[in-house]
Amino acid sequence: PPKEEVIAMRQQFLNPAIFHFYKQPVLITNGHMQYLYDEKGRRFLDAFAGIVTVSVGHSHPAVMKAAADQLTKLQHTTTIYFNEQTSLYAKEFVERMPKNSNLSRVYFVNSGSEANDLAMLMARLYTGNNNVVALSNGYHGMSVGTMGLTALHTWKYPVAHGEGIVHAPCPMSFRGTHGDDVDAYVRDLNNVIMTQTSGRIAGFFHETIQGVGGGVPLLDGY
Repeated sequence: PPKEEVIAMRQQFLNPAIFHFYKQPVLITNGHMQYLYDEKGRRFLDAFAGIVTVSVGHSHPAVMKAAADQLTKLQHTTTIYFNEQTSLYAKEFVERMPKNSNLSRVYFVNSGSEANDLAMLMARLYTGNNNVVALSNGYHGMSVGTMGLTALHTWKYPVAHGEGIVHAPCPMSFRGTHGDDVDAYVRDLNNVIMTQTSGRIAGFFHETIQGVGGGVPLLDGY
């Protein structure tokens, strides 16, 4: 269908909270490797990768073959039954982890928000502590749980969230309150733990490089 019809259907049938960034939305109809194509056949270099999701390119022949082969055997079953592919994939994933990292167990989830929700739940259960520390300017998801970890007003709804979560200043040189003074940011972190928690925390969430917050790397030594 033409773009105008697609826009009309989207407005009529889809969740109105879904938004786009363009005055003239781009209608993508297909893709191949690093390129995307619109309804008129115009080619675009995809430097966005579906918000860093399509990591090996669109319609990659190896991925397409593996997916097609699996679909001819089994599409879906529940985890209460065994299937060799799940275990084989977990084994291969662990084998790709750095040696001596002790990263030896795999939890398969559907999204980054779900992964962070699960990590926060596991940390709280394991430590017996409730408080969690995150950094300002960070993004960790938009579920009720991870919205509390997120520290950007543009990604929060006006609902109760973030019980037990506190934030420390992000150690960034460009807009940070202490410039390049790593020790000052560490003191801030310690002060947050000592004054806004019980002094015992379940975990600390941070991005090595903040993505949604503007591509901000943490200061060396933090």
